[in-house]
Amino acid sequence: MLALVPNAFAQSSPESSVRAERIGQLRLLLTAYIDSLHAAGVEEVFTLGRGGNAPEDPIEKMSCVLDGSFRNPEAMRVSAAVRSWGRSIRWTFRELGEPLADRVVIERSSHTARIYHGEELLFETVVATGDPAIGKETPTGLYHVLYVDWRPLSRWKRGNVPYGHDYNPYGARQIPFFQDWTMHGNNAPSALGRDISKGCVRFHNAEIMVLAELVQAVRTRVEVRP
Repeated sequence: MLALVPNAFAQSSPESSVRAERIGQLRLLLTAYIDSLHAAGVEEVFTLGRGGNAPEDPIEKMSCVLDGSFRNPEAMRVSAAVRSWGRSIRWTFRELGEPLADRVVIERSSHTARIYHGEELLFETVVATGDPAIGKETPTGLYHVLYVDWRPLSRWKRGNVPYGHDYNPYGARQIPFFQDWTMHGNNAPSALGRDISKGCVRFHNAEIMVLAELVQAVRTRVEVRP
């Protein structure tokens, strides 16, 4: 008589089945929300300064930075809407614990970022990493999120490039994880999938906005692999 081998489903507890179902729901919701942000043209707000009052002429555009007259209400509106969604998602899935993203894995060779809750993949996306040709490789190792910069300014030798300006390379969010290295949005989507930065990890703006709502300082690990 053959011995019956219990399968994983038979061994799983009702609690683990419910948890797996909830993580599946979270994964689908994140994917749908990221897709909706792309469809709404969020990238253009930060790559083209859409919704801002900067002129087309490059000299006048930089003058807007220097005299402090640049404003981008659309960037602020999008930011507020995503933060409201983030609060809702954390409340809706509060039984899963915090943070909802407890691990971010960056693979330099494939230019991918994978976002996990425990061992469950929530979403993945293409990123840009540091350029070894100029000695600015993204450092491999284990780190953790330090904090989230919700409206990053770009420090410039003659002034600060404000949030929502298409000259600001940090885009929609900035998430430092080690010394001067950060995960951040971008103002040039063509850079993604390449070794092009000065060591930081660049994301699509839609993805970095969602990631910022899922991480937590210290408790979210950042693993950079070769």
